[in-house]
Amino acid sequence: MPHVDASRTSRPSAPWPLAAALVVALLASDASAQRSPHRALPAPRLDVTTTVAPEARVVRRDDLRAGAGSRPVVMLTGYWPPSNEMIRHFATDPFQNPGGWAGEDWEGRGYDIKAFFPEFVPGCLTCLQGMGKLEVDYQDTSDDFWAIADFERPVAIITFSRGLNDMSWEVELNQYNKDQWGPDYSVPKLPTPNPPDASVPVDFLRPSNLPMQGIVDAVDALGFNLDPYICISGDGGGFLSEFIAYHGTWYRDLHDQPSDPAWTIAAGHVHVGGKILVGRARLAAEATLRAVLDHLDTVIPPVTCQADLGFGGPGASALSLCGEPLATGGTADLVLTGAPPSTTAFLVAGLDGTPTPFAGGQLVPLPALKVLAFPTDATGSLTVPAIGGGGGPVAFYLQAVVADGGQPFGFGLSNALQVQLLP
Repeated sequence: MPHVDASRTSRPSAPWPLAAALVVALLASDASAQRSPHRALPAPRLDVTTTVAPEARVVRRDDLRAGAGSRPVVMLTGYWPPSNEMIRHFATDPFQNPGGWAGEDWEGRGYDIKAFFPEFVPGCLTCLQGMGKLEVDYQDTSDDFWAIADFERPVAIITFSRGLNDMSWEVELNQYNKDQWGPDYSVPKLPTPNPPDASVPVDFLRPSNLPMQGIVDAVDALGFNLDPYICISGDGGGFLSEFIAYHGTWYRDLHDQPSDPAWTIAAGHVHVGGKILVGRARLAAEATLRAVLDHLDTVIPPVTCQADLGFGGPGASALSLCGEPLATGGTADLVLTGAPPSTTAFLVAGLDGTPTPFAGGQLVPLPALKVLAFPTDATGSLTVPAIGGGGGPVAFYLQAVVADGGQPFGFGLSNALQVQLLP
């Protein structure tokens, strides 16, 4: 197995005095705030939309992203038809998928879905080894699997293969580090080394931790006369299906800590009945995927970004406040980017949003309730992490005014946010 780099750079500790100062200031019980601490704001005069970013609440998206991507990746693999054909639309290789990759931010869920599989002669009956990535061969499968997984750093792995010649959708529980395997199609016909995993004893079990019952229920709900079930006893068959299934759960166990930038939350295998038509197998694969994404969302829930109202400029600074909903116990990170380096950013907060001409732009939080000054760093950025929620329900408006000698009036303005504080 190639070396797996498990090092990471930890997130900087939160500058609690800054975060606390911002929260205290925004919720200060001065006379203006006490007049109507829980009042409903007038009907919005602005186009307010709330966006949901595909980030994690505890582990951030940037900590889980792929080698060259911006979202967590769910890795799918297939072997013989229909298990390769049913995930073809998730292949990023244009030669395998000339119709275009369908997995980017699939269904707006905040995950990129990427599929890898071999090719076979169309209409083949036995299909045997195939060609390309993940050929049905012990050495090729292992080499390709580690190369793909080490690059993609998947947050979840679902390995598929063809199973019995029926309508089954068999969710496998058990995959073992065996030393007894069925021979494949090319010399050497057994794994090298054998058993494949020298870190554990022979027949060591690495079970699936996919949401197995959720998968069964989701596929059953399609109503296609499929036969989804969990294989609780036994093994994955002692051939290439169990071999790649073991690789998936092995990789997961190597990266099972949230502190690992390649954290893999779930992995497991599904045997697909050989009589299932490709179209229905594709829908069942997508139902399986949705069940897995639902499970991932319970571990790394989507993050809510406070409403971006626009009104940015002059200048290129951009303000965001993303994290958990700002209820008691929830936190979010305030981030300013695109400002001049090593300057002063004034965060302006108010209970009303009244866009008013200012310094060549529009200042939204007027009248201003609080103005707080923060320094930007050498890259023109400012981060105030882990701002606490609670104290609502109340909404307020927030915008940054940035000292910028390159602007005609000496200041730039970020976009404005409408922030919702919850009880």
